[in-house]
Amino acid sequence: MIITEKSLLPLFKIIILLLILTSTNIFAQQNTGTIRGTVTTSDDKVGEAVTITILELKKSATSDTNGNYIFNKVPTGKYQLQINTMEHQPSAKEVIVTTNETTTADFQLQSSLKQLNEVVVVSAAKKFAEKKSEYVSRLPISNLENPQVYTVVPKELFQEQIAVDFRSALSTAPGLSNVTQSVGSGGVGLSLRMRGFSGASAAGSIRNGMNTNWVTMSDPVNLESIEVIKGPSATLFGSALTTYGGLVNRVTKKPFEATRGEVSYTTGSWALSRTAIDFNTALNDDKTMLFRINAALDNQKTWQDYGKSRTFIIAPSFQYKVSDRLTFDFDVEMYSGSRNASYIGLGNLNPVTSEYKSFNDLNFDFKKSYTTDDLQSEAKNTNVFARATYKLSDQWISQTNFSNAFTDNKANYLFLLINTPASATTQPLLQRRLMNINSVFKTSQLQQNFVGTFNIGNIKNRLLLGLDYTYISTNDNRWTINSYDASAGNPLTPINGTAPFINMEKYKQMIAAMPAPSTVNNRDLRTTSAYVSDVVNFTDKLIGMASVRWDHNENRIANYNQNAVSPKLGLIYQVIKEKVSVFGNYMNGFSNVGAGLTSNPAAPTEFKPEQANQLEGGVKLELLGGKLNGTLSYYDIQVKDKVRTDPNNSLYSVQDGTQRSKGFEADLIANPFRGFHVIMGYGYNESEFTSGSSEGKTPYSAPKNVANLWMSYKILDGKVKGLGFGFGGNTQSDSFANDTNTFTVNGYTIMDATVFYEKPKFRIGLKLNNIANKDYWSSDYWATMMPTRQLVANLTYKF
Repeated sequence: MIITEKSLLPLFKIIILLLILTSTNIFAQQNTGTIRGTVTTSDDKVGEAVTITILELKKSATSDTNGNYIFNKVPTGKYQLQINTMEHQPSAKEVIVTTNETTTADFQLQSSLKQLNEVVVVSAAKKFAEKKSEYVSRLPISNLENPQVYTVVPKELFQEQIAVDFRSALSTAPGLSNVTQSVGSGGVGLSLRMRGFSGASAAGSIRNGMNTNWVTMSDPVNLESIEVIKGPSATLFGSALTTYGGLVNRVTKKPFEATRGEVSYTTGSWALSRTAIDFNTALNDDKTMLFRINAALDNQKTWQDYGKSRTFIIAPSFQYKVSDRLTFDFDVEMYSGSRNASYIGLGNLNPVTSEYKSFNDLNFDFKKSYTTDDLQSEAKNTNVFARATYKLSDQWISQTNFSNAFTDNKANYLFLLINTPASATTQPLLQRRLMNINSVFKTSQLQQNFVGTFNIGNIKNRLLLGLDYTYISTNDNRWTINSYDASAGNPLTPINGTAPFINMEKYKQMIAAMPAPSTVNNRDLRTTSAYVSDVVNFTDKLIGMASVRWDHNENRIANYNQNAVSPKLGLIYQVIKEKVSVFGNYMNGFSNVGAGLTSNPAAPTEFKPEQANQLEGGVKLELLGGKLNGTLSYYDIQVKDKVRTDPNNSLYSVQDGTQRSKGFEADLIANPFRGFHVIMGYGYNESEFTSGSSEGKTPYSAPKNVANLWMSYKILDGKVKGLGFGFGGNTQSDSFANDTNTFTVNGYTIMDATVFYEKPKFRIGLKLNNIANKDYWSSDYWATMMPTRQLVANLTYKF
């Protein structure tokens, strides 16, 4: 082939064209600049989590914890930057971007920091990581200044997970296990395990730091957050409704100055139909009278052949700012619910001699309920909370708190007792025990706190002085039909067999034929307390806490009273100021056991309070401007003076029982890049009785391993801005159904996933719970079959 000038001409044209295109591209890449700036509020505070948009490019950035934002590689030209914060006037600026230069554009909002916080939607990961709480210590201290371990689950997180009930909302909190429906004195509520201890009374019976009724259900519609406070906390919260493993505090939504609201509808499997509303407004032009109301109506079937629930809650709240010094807060929860209350436990089946060692061995068909829709437990619950906050001076604040709760229960429990099979070739039999309980719960609490922040020389003090009076009363009458089938002339039903229909009229006739209740229970407990807590900054890094509580407890029914003292000590050292803290604590919990008979039957004895003492140490992290937060701790809780049955005579009791629970917990919240967050937790617990007939055994329903994970990503830029995805789940290892450790509640791992699309005015979400359709159990003393796979859809409109 002969190469000529003419034949090379096309090749030269191609090369020249490529060079032109390449140089143009390089030139275009070089013709970019940067826009950066700071957002402040009208009161010169940092404007965090504010979105700034380049209108022409439809590109957005969000201000960080210092109020700073940045756009990199912006093509040269003239642009309009805009901030449009909901309910406030939009701010706009014109900027000119030049090559390789940084253009500065600062914004000052027309809103104050308080107003901004009321309308800006901060990511769930950030709110979760901040761990802000006014209740954990009742003092104005941060997480890194507090020697106690706690977790704050914000509403944004369980809204993202489309949690339509309180149990689902709790699933995100690290360290909790066996969150399940529980029974007690005619109530239906939630039970859980924390650090190896049962928490039937700790699953939400504390509300805004005050007592409400226990073993009662609640709804998450009016919750701002859920606080899980770890360890025995009697020093500040008393002993009536807390456990040695910790407590759960429900923090309700408060009214604010802007007018806004949202309406949502949720539907899904099992005929789920839920409507909820949240509306807030100021009642006067001065915005000194603020009002907010939340309400939800929830109806659904269950995944089983029978079973349904219907709940309704309305929760108004009101704030009146009388002056710069005095503020009144008032809120009410009015809740009514009706649901099936079915529980499974061991009857006369002996796991030691039978082939059945666990619930999985029994191969329950999770679609069978053995009940009827009409066998319902009803509850009507009213919670009232009021607070008066008065600023005495620049250093001292007075808080007067009042809480009152009243619950009217009409319970119909179904207990499925597993009995020995009729023959070696048949399934174990189910004895259906029915219990009808009419009960009334009443709780009142009056609390006065004085909170001071002052210096003694160069030492900063934050001091709490408090007085507390609590009244708890219950009355319940119980009718028990030990075996409905035997009473009706039917044989017992084998597991997975077809149970005879429960005829409600026949059931009522059986109760009417009983001359009197099988049991009558009454409580009348009065507790008067005084407490003091002081947090001292010895240096800017070394912080100490010392607290003590004195309780005088009266039991009006048993006619006895006793005193108890509960101390609490803690030490914090910030290795890196406001970033890394190491901590240690000693915490105490106690329980008023009451009176009983000892081996001397002529002398009824008032047993002294049972005591639990915890030693704990660990490290807390808040790094990368809030993008990496975590806690790692080791604890050792020892309980003494437990009352147990006298080994020489079962009619008497002795107070020499002991128990130990130790382990470690870790939680991590990470926001490695914009729009993505990870929340995970792990807990390991070794719990055992260290004396008595169960010495060396593990308490029932106390798994060794518990973990949870949730990951979520939301697209923040581009055409599909607002589209997001979430994935996570919970796992726990095996536990036991009894203290003798002869029957196992099998562990499980369940995973969930969600996809959502969120805009300022609306949110659409789709959630698949229990993706693998796993059959799994949860238990306290009684076990329950947990929900199978469920698809849930939600639409929320914001205004």
